[in-house]
Amino acid sequence: MEERTEDEILTTIQSIEAEPGQRLLVVSDIHGHLNRLVQLLKKLNYDGDDILIIVGDLIDKGPESLRVVQYVMDLCRQHPVYVSMGNVEQYRLQMLWRAMQAGDPSDTCVRELVEYLHWSAEVWGSCLFQEMLSDIGVSVSQITSENVVKYMSLVQEHFREELDFLRSRPVIMTAGDYLFVHGGVPTEDLSALEGSPAVQYLKNDNFRNQGYSFSRYTVVSGHWPTFLYRPDEENGSPLFDRERRILCIDGGCGLKFAGQLNGIMIPGCNAGMEEISWTCYDDFPVVTALNAQKSEAAGIHIQYFDNVVEMLEENGDMAGVRQLSTGKKFDVPLKFLTHWNQDDRLRCGDYCDAKPEVEPGEKLSLILEAGGKYYVKNRLGKIGWYEGAVSGESTGTLPAENVAEGIQRAFTHAASLQLKSGAPKTGCWRRERELAVYELLEKLDIAFSHIDHCEANTMEACAAVDAALGDAVICKNLFLCNQQRTAFYLLMMPGDKKFKTKELSKQIGSARLSFAEAVYMERFLHIAPGSVSVMGLMNDRENRVQLLIDRDVLKGECFGCHPCVNTSSIRIRVSDLLEKYLPAVGHEPIFVNLTGE
Repeated sequence: MEERTEDEILTTIQSIEAEPGQRLLVVSDIHGHLNRLVQLLKKLNYDGDDILIIVGDLIDKGPESLRVVQYVMDLCRQHPVYVSMGNVEQYRLQMLWRAMQAGDPSDTCVRELVEYLHWSAEVWGSCLFQEMLSDIGVSVSQITSENVVKYMSLVQEHFREELDFLRSRPVIMTAGDYLFVHGGVPTEDLSALEGSPAVQYLKNDNFRNQGYSFSRYTVVSGHWPTFLYRPDEENGSPLFDRERRILCIDGGCGLKFAGQLNGIMIPGCNAGMEEISWTCYDDFPVVTALNAQKSEAAGIHIQYFDNVVEMLEENGDMAGVRQLSTGKKFDVPLKFLTHWNQDDRLRCGDYCDAKPEVEPGEKLSLILEAGGKYYVKNRLGKIGWYEGAVSGESTGTLPAENVAEGIQRAFTHAASLQLKSGAPKTGCWRRERELAVYELLEKLDIAFSHIDHCEANTMEACAAVDAALGDAVICKNLFLCNQQRTAFYLLMMPGDKKFKTKELSKQIGSARLSFAEAVYMERFLHIAPGSVSVMGLMNDRENRVQLLIDRDVLKGECFGCHPCVNTSSIRIRVSDLLEKYLPAVGHEPIFVNLTGE
């Protein structure tokens, strides 16, 4: 891996060759939100004729930074995908480099890395390095100044390819009349930018308000959430400054409570800004407004520049607070209040008490329900309170006391999940490993059906997928190993049955079974946590993994599993698994009888 200090990270520029009329799809600031990225690419109808451009900050502040990096690397191998560096990637890689160079537990750089790992676990719940450590079986709670260099050396060994990918990103990219940079640039003179220190163009706060104008390029930037450019409203939509040819696209994904991942569609590299369209994806449930509502301006708008408040009173799921700087009193949902800074003062997340315009029948993103009202995002991206009635998809009109349950049902999109026969015909957002599953099944003349969905990471979402798979046995797939990490097992059992380690150990003669680390899962099966499936055995060419099947799985005609990714599921006959698939991939199962008692 090339090692560079911050002063040596100089600006590199990559030119993207685009055909006339070739569509450019642009995303920025994904921040570890893999499902949002996958679902956004679906909404963009990402196909083989498109060029995908990602303008920095793949990682941190979200739950799946490592999976995002691996997913994007996968897309880069298949399609024309261009990724620039973000300030978060630069900071984290430099933090790692400096700590490893120092090595001394008492060195400031080493302590800063340890402090960051613990801080990110507490504040964000995850970070790239934490996920890498987890994959090799190390918890952040184990990390100290005395052992961090040893463990991070293992991280560098196991994830050299991912780290090299991040280190090698260009700082600026151009395509026709467009310049893409994470933070912002002071000039469009590329000769003046190339070779200069990169950090000034990666962490360039409030770029749009610095007075720059451009004539040669339209500059597309991320980094600074568009929420922050709008003092009079909460709105994360892309910001088009046509006069100065600046397009800001960071929708606050992972950073703002109401954040979204924006996707920009440029119809050609020489298209005008007026020809650009966009869409977005967030994880909020969608409801239908039943009543009209007129727009009302905000009485209070809190942004993170000035968010310190004093608690006055609590009233159910709402609270009365006072903004310390202005003395303004207002009501806010309790969920917006937190002690997130080191000074331990009470702070209010970005919040606006405006009422957006709403038309009857309009689809709204439901951010939360509180105080008998709905905090929503309308068709224009404007956020505020809606005081009318709503209905969830296929749920009918919802009385206030049942709305949370009804909205969760709507969020699973059970009614919209459609099982389709055979392999999907489109979808450049699909990973190589998923496509390889479909290719093998068709080669083996195995009939199957598939369904695409959001990450099935809640019980409600899983239930919706299960319902769509019909009478198929829904399997629990567990990746196990012995204490010495010399024997690995993939266990298939009915999803509603409890797993008891001792019961299985006795039947296969392997004591002290435990869940195997994700790094082995990826190495042997080419599968990440959450996507474990018998389909991964096609990648286990050295037969390192022994398949175990609970006999109750055999009672059904069909079973359901993931095609090595958890944003799709497939339905296959059990007989085809046993008679065609397993012989073809060279794995003979051991059958077990599990009671779960």
